Amino acid sequence: MPQIVDDRALDRNVAAGAPLQRSGKGEEALLRSLISGGDERLDCDEATGLNMYGHGPSPRPRDLAFGSSTASTISAAAFSAVGAYYADLLREMESASATEIYEREIGQVRHDLLRLLDLNQAAGQARVDAILATSGTDIHLFAAALLAREDDRALMTITLMGNETGSGVMTASSGRHFMNRVSSERAVAKGEELQLGEATRNTTVAVRNKDGSLRTDEEVEEELRGLIELARAAGLRCLLVVTDVSKTSLLAPSLETVLRLKGRFGAVLDIMIDACQFRLSAATIRAYLARDFMVAVTGSKFLAGPIFSGALLCPPAISERFRHRTVPAALADYCGKAEWPEGWAARESLPDRANFGLLLRWKAALFELERFAGLPEEKVIAVLSAFAGAVTIRLRSDPAFELLDSRPLDRSHLWGETSVLRWDEIPSIFSFYLCHPHHDGLLTATETADVYKGLAVEQGGLAAVRLGQPVRCADFGDMPASALRICLSAPLIVAASESTEALAGLIAEAMTVLDRTADMAARQSGERDVAPMRVASA
Repeated sequence: MPQIVDDRALDRNVAAGAPLQRSGKGEEALLRSLISGGDERLDCDEATGLNMYGHGPSPRPRDLAFGSSTASTISAAAFSAVGAYYADLLREMESASATEIYEREIGQVRHDLLRLLDLNQAAGQARVDAILATSGTDIHLFAAALLAREDDRALMTITLMGNETGSGVMTASSGRHFMNRVSSERAVAKGEELQLGEATRNTTVAVRNKDGSLRTDEEVEEELRGLIELARAAGLRCLLVVTDVSKTSLLAPSLETVLRLKGRFGAVLDIMIDACQFRLSAATIRAYLARDFMVAVTGSKFLAGPIFSGALLCPPAISERFRHRTVPAALADYCGKAEWPEGWAARESLPDRANFGLLLRWKAALFELERFAGLPEEKVIAVLSAFAGAVTIRLRSDPAFELLDSRPLDRSHLWGETSVLRWDEIPSIFSFYLCHPHHDGLLTATETADVYKGLAVEQGGLAAVRLGQPVRCADFGDMPASALRICLSAPLIVAASESTEALAGLIAEAMTVLDRTADMAARQSGERDVAPMRVASA
């Protein structure tokens, strides 16, 4: 993929209205392709040009983009690179088969993803395989489908509650359609079994108490142990989905719990790491794979690629189990054979279908991953530490906010005791409630949602503020409360690592975002006489 010499200059030019070097017709085709090949979450409103998450396929470099825990808009640099790549593909397709070109290029995406994670690089090394998917939720569906057909025993999946993972994860993990349309454009019945009579059982575990505080690791482990014991007694196998990290930056259940459960239940229990936020290092991913844990990643959260793109990384032992598995016929509407590894039996029941939307979205995500992976770890740590320190101090000291209960990202049981600080041990998602300015208490979930929506709209010359969607974390009496999230993304870290001034600018932008959030919350809660804040547009 072509590299952009000065991405920041390109972003500034686009913000000022300078056109990208592409014909109008070619750009329209690119925009259509970027939102194709998925479910209705990709659909954009005709009036606004935005999807249900408030993002579209075009760059929006003026946005104060701190919402990567939910979604992001493609950067101008990635958009330009992907546009040039797509133009080359279109020229090649004038004289060659689109499906053959797609199979080659999506195979290259798989290769590049594994290369950037330093997988399959050594001669004689056992191969890690990757199944590509149109979203992280699709990955949960694929994993359940593969494991459910492994033997005569039924499968039970155990996931965190949807408020810490994703709204469709529980449905997909039970082997059911999780949206009303699939990537083949066929309409399906949401909640219906993928294959009649073969739905997987799903159960969920809460990691928070009703008031939003965290349950202890011991409580969670005891509940999980009981569930798996019951499943084993009933002749079921289990898939435990471990979230690293969740919507509110939790690693749950704890790795100490996970390793103890795996040691206790052995082959009855498989483990999948839901790393769909992709807020963990290549070394951490390799360590999970070395323990024969599957790892699910996406390109649209921390990497800030356009929604959606996903991959299921399968360690050699799992690949050997899966390569001979057939898949339900209904999966043919979700994926084509090129998205599955060479030599797998599943390919034989899947169509020769090209999904150029998925290809382009993964290309954009890998563009960002390549830039991020090229940074020295000490620079990444410096940016994350400075940002975490400044944001945490602000959220703790400002009466407009209340930090959501959280805990450190502890992977010591994966690595063993070490004094080495790894960048993915520093949080990059900070969750907070909005406090009522007139009396003790929090804004309601509805009021918080209104603040979130209001900030996302450009008004009065101010740039749109993009935070992570509110996460319902607590119920106080009959009042549900939600937490907003301010997040770092890989592109923000890359930009801030260039100089001391760039890092200071990033932190200043974050403070501006919190200023405007507090102001909007005061207005939303009824304080109409507050003078408008004077905030420089970004």
